[in-house]
Amino acid sequence: MTSLDEHLTGQWCSAPFDAGAMETSELVFLADGRGWSRFDSISGELSIGRFAWRHPSPGLLELRCTWRVNGRWSPSGDGFETVDDSGPDDELIRTAYRIGTEQPPLSGAPVTALLLDVPVECAEAFARGRRIMTPADDPSSAAAPYAPRVHPASPVR
Repeated sequence: MTSLDEHLTGQWCSAPFDAGAMETSELVFLADGRGWSRFDSISGELSIGRFAWRHPSPGLLELRCTWRVNGRWSPSGDGFETVDDSGPDDELIRTAYRIGTEQPPLSGAPVTALLLDVPVECAEAFARGRRIMTPADDPSSAAAPYAPRVHPASPVR
């Protein structure tokens, strides 16, 4: 893992930058090159988009979308209450990015922020959240389980 990867891995939340908005977004970058985006609204809409990510050059981020799950979030907020549709996705998002210190509106404290030139899940600014995330933290993991990771040297059965 390069130092750029280490700076990106973990959870990034748009909430501190969404003052007055009815929606919020989240990005999660796992250390193994997978991740997901989350969009939810006060109306109950929940959408999770899984992706493979990489940064082909400094300051450039690529997200290759692989799966999308749409539905309604559960009252507990931990995942889906209902799933309306789920299936493959094949969108490529390329965006310049930077990580720095930013002051969100209506906030007294600066945060470490991920800033994108191209919006992802309707947001361009995300504040650092939890550093350690796993596939089990994905709200869609119960609706569309992750395939087990296969070690490249293991025999195919």
